[in-house]
Amino acid sequence: MDQGNLLHHFAQVRRQVTALCHKERFSAAHVLLTGSGLSAEDAPGLWEYVARQAALAGHDDLAHRVRETLWQAGLLSDPLALDEGAYYLEAEDAEACIYVLESHFGALPTQPEALEYLTRAHMLAASRRTSGGKLRTSRATALRLTQNIELNSPAHAIAAVDLLRFADEIDRSVALNAQARATFPDDIRFTMRDARIAEQKGAPDTALRLWREVADTSERYRSDALFKLLSLSLKREDSAAAGALAAELACLELPLDARLQLALLTGQEDMALAVSQYVSENAGNSDAVSYAEGKAVGDLLLQAGYFGLVLWLRRQRVTLSERAKAVLDASRFGEELGLPLPANFQEAAALRSPACMLPLRDFMHLPERPAGWPAPRQTAGRILLVNSSLKAGGAERQFVALVRALLDAGLPKSQIDVALFNLDADRARDHFLPDLMALDVSIHNLSQLQIANPHLPQRIARVVGALPAGLQQDARQLWHLCQDLRPDVIHGWQDRSAAAAGLVAELSGTERVVLSMRNMAPHTRQDRGLTLFKPLLQSWARLPNVTLTANAGPAAADYEAWLGCDAGTVDVLRNAVNIDNFAPIFEQIKRRKPHQGPLRVGGVFRLATNKRPLLWLETLAALRDTHGLQIAPQIYGDGPLRDQIIAHAAQLGFKDLMITTGASDPRALYGDLDILLLMSRVEGLPNVLLEAQACGLPVAACDVGGVREAVQTRGDASALVMDADISATEAADALAAWLPAARAADPQPRHGFVRTHFAPETLAQACLKAYTGTAHPLHRRSTA
Repeated sequence: MDQGNLLHHFAQVRRQVTALCHKERFSAAHVLLTGSGLSAEDAPGLWEYVARQAALAGHDDLAHRVRETLWQAGLLSDPLALDEGAYYLEAEDAEACIYVLESHFGALPTQPEALEYLTRAHMLAASRRTSGGKLRTSRATALRLTQNIELNSPAHAIAAVDLLRFADEIDRSVALNAQARATFPDDIRFTMRDARIAEQKGAPDTALRLWREVADTSERYRSDALFKLLSLSLKREDSAAAGALAAELACLELPLDARLQLALLTGQEDMALAVSQYVSENAGNSDAVSYAEGKAVGDLLLQAGYFGLVLWLRRQRVTLSERAKAVLDASRFGEELGLPLPANFQEAAALRSPACMLPLRDFMHLPERPAGWPAPRQTAGRILLVNSSLKAGGAERQFVALVRALLDAGLPKSQIDVALFNLDADRARDHFLPDLMALDVSIHNLSQLQIANPHLPQRIARVVGALPAGLQQDARQLWHLCQDLRPDVIHGWQDRSAAAAGLVAELSGTERVVLSMRNMAPHTRQDRGLTLFKPLLQSWARLPNVTLTANAGPAAADYEAWLGCDAGTVDVLRNAVNIDNFAPIFEQIKRRKPHQGPLRVGGVFRLATNKRPLLWLETLAALRDTHGLQIAPQIYGDGPLRDQIIAHAAQLGFKDLMITTGASDPRALYGDLDILLLMSRVEGLPNVLLEAQACGLPVAACDVGGVREAVQTRGDASALVMDADISATEAADALAAWLPAARAADPQPRHGFVRTHFAPETLAQACLKAYTGTAHPLHRRSTA
């Protein structure tokens, strides 16, 4: 076709295409253009016109097909590239959106809308990758996309703030959210972001205040805010506030998934089952159960471990999320090698994860271990020690002490790896990190673990994908690390880490496993969140390569009672104190004369309900008012009851109460005290009692858990052990009678007691014997 005829043909096609688009016959226009012989290279403007007009009229899929043709020809303009990114974003195809935008605009677009869409797409992609676990974003991506940022819209600002906070860039997220709040002052969602960030930073009082503000000012987000307030109140063990909030939520017109969420949060299993049964019986009635409610209910049940109910919903034709369907498909219900199909709702409700997958070797159809496996070995081999964090707590201090004791016992540092689930500095999860780093062992921060291939093998994914949400995330991260390290021994420290460590060890075929609980059992602590670990521990207690430990005789007995195990199933692995760290303070206290001013009473504990800080204050007030003693109270610790403690102290006349957070140096904690007082309702083996006695201080505590094993009880230097349910007045009377002799006594027996019974060498040798399987290393009988 010559030039003249070509121009005539182009003009004719353009007129016809324009006319068809004017009549909103976009498909016909596309067919005409495709058959006209005018390719995207020949007439890019005409192809772009069809794409734009179709998009403006809401024909998104057709507009997308036309844009794809231009993309393949390398002729996509900036506006159409934005339209294509928006199309994929709307379809929640984050990966395609990222590919299009980064290919066209680069990894850091200067075009504002492109930057917005790319930021939102990366946030969406991170959400998709969670697979029911904790949401994490790439730190590098978050910093790149928020560098010198100008906020284009509220949606852009929210995505940018979330990218930062889920990358643990908390301080940057705070600053950016302040910028967003100033830019969009009427958008309550930025107050909500402040509240979420306050939660992440461990500032519950700030979070409570902000969520209350949202609940009182926003009808749209009222239920979301009330759920947050309820969750925070439950974490603070504030049952009165939690009950009031649950009642407030129950009075709202909540969707079915929110009703289920409320039941799960408050432990109302009957209500959770009732909601689930209602959804299953009304699956075909869109007026009773919406599409969105059905999917949300299925996801909530899966996250909570109600594995069988999710299957039952599917069998009743309730629409489930793709993730829920994938988990069910992997479990192969009803197949020869899968779990049997439940015959009714009641059978389905009884199928709970992880219990329904136990024993794991049977669920995975693995062969029996040979008799005598694992055989004792001469050396421990490579050891992986696992803990949740290194926050300022007694169990975390003991975890570092364990590493030091193993090294001092001669274990090469090349044989020790340490894995922590969270070391966020912004949330003070790294308090003891400098101490651990000084030991020069390999440290792995699981929250920032770089995984070359994040996919799990099918047989592993079948188990991990079916776990409740929190345990699933822990197991997934730890499994990848174990595949790289191939340890001979995995030692999990505290309940959460022990559960993940035990699971991964069994999935990986690890030779020796030690699981150390560092408190009383969950039923005594009234910790409903840890009860899902019960069937796991019951299963592992039967395995020859697993050693379960607690740090005191009463704690071990408590776990045995909870698990229904024989006496002796849970061994005792006591705390260790490096007495040399306390020698300078001990010498100082031994030489000093009795203090003539106010009695300096110290409390070193988490500011939480279990520690009974209000009773601690009331006891000191009674000691002052009834027995005429001047009191100078000092508390070292942090926690959700901080503001309540300060207010109560003021009411009792202790307006000068000192609360110090973040202290861990023995001199700072104990150097200026006359006595240490602990009034906890629940304890394992309190480390602070050991440390205070190592300094030579008199100590007093309630008779709970392993307190009696932790204190010297002979002569004038004896500790005061009070009834567990003692009142403030009774405690004050007991303290007043005990104090004169205790303060005048030689502190040497206290110091010597700790040196004799809690030596690091004892801890190290017991662990090494457990790691090698050379003897039953631990003992139940108290040596105190």
